[in-house]
Amino acid sequence: MFIEVLNSITNFNEASVELIENGLKCLHLPEVFLEPTAESIILIPFLFVIFVFIEIFENYFSERIEHFSRYSAKYGAIIGALLASIPQCGFSVIATMLYVERFITLGTLIAVYLATSDEAIPVLLMYPDKFPVILPVIAIKVGIAIVVGHLIDLIIKPELKKAPEKIEIDETGCCHNKIQSQVQNLLIHPLKHTFNIFLFILLINCVLGYSLTMASGGITALFTANKYLQVIMASFVGLIPNCAISVLVVMLYIKSALSFGALISGLSTNAGLGILILFKNNESIKDSLRIVCILLVTSIVVGFLIQLFNFTI
Repeated sequence: MFIEVLNSITNFNEASVELIENGLKCLHLPEVFLEPTAESIILIPFLFVIFVFIEIFENYFSERIEHFSRYSAKYGAIIGALLASIPQCGFSVIATMLYVERFITLGTLIAVYLATSDEAIPVLLMYPDKFPVILPVIAIKVGIAIVVGHLIDLIIKPELKKAPEKIEIDETGCCHNKIQSQVQNLLIHPLKHTFNIFLFILLINCVLGYSLTMASGGITALFTANKYLQVIMASFVGLIPNCAISVLVVMLYIKSALSFGALISGLSTNAGLGILILFKNNESIKDSLRIVCILLVTSIVVGFLIQLFNFTI
């Protein structure tokens, strides 16, 4: 039954892409850009619906985030990893500000960063043939986050401040929306987010489509020539604090230019705007660099292990 539904969605998407392609021909776009543009346009309504649901979740948890810090010392890694696995663009920022004020532990922050999925899951949801990848990606990232976060808190004993009754987060998300926003943003932010991600996907689709066509697979060969090198490259690229990066990593995987191990590595270091806010607000540069090193080492090691055992979906 589930396979039939996936096939129906795939057939509908293919028919819709073909229809849009025919419509785009009147704009005299180069042939190489027709299919990538059509594939991107067809995603717009799906992206908007997903981001509306994500916004509802994000607002729900933001309004209750003061409770999170009270359990950080004992259960922070578990709670942080589970909350961060929900696709959103604000929780890593919230966790960063809580850490800077020492309301949550280092292990909790690392768990949030490692588990953050940002735009990865919404983009994967746009491709029915990639549905089987979604749960393993979430499970692996959450599992790594909980284990590493808990180990860090066992090794580095946390010294936390007492959490206040109400915590105010004066930061903005990826679309410059207030993290703890009001209900009126439940449509405005999803619209802006849909437009931004659509542009990212359109740009990446066109660049990849052109590159793969012109190079006759040379780009793919470049990425796949050394499966361990691509894990390292993806891990460093993932550190760039922008939601476009998670889109780039996922699109490279969808186009078979990245392995599953490199996908996990790139998404594990990508903590949205969290790292940018960390360097902006954390008084200790040494501490911020230590956090980045932990993310890099963890992501590279996990990616190497996945490559070593040829684990793929």
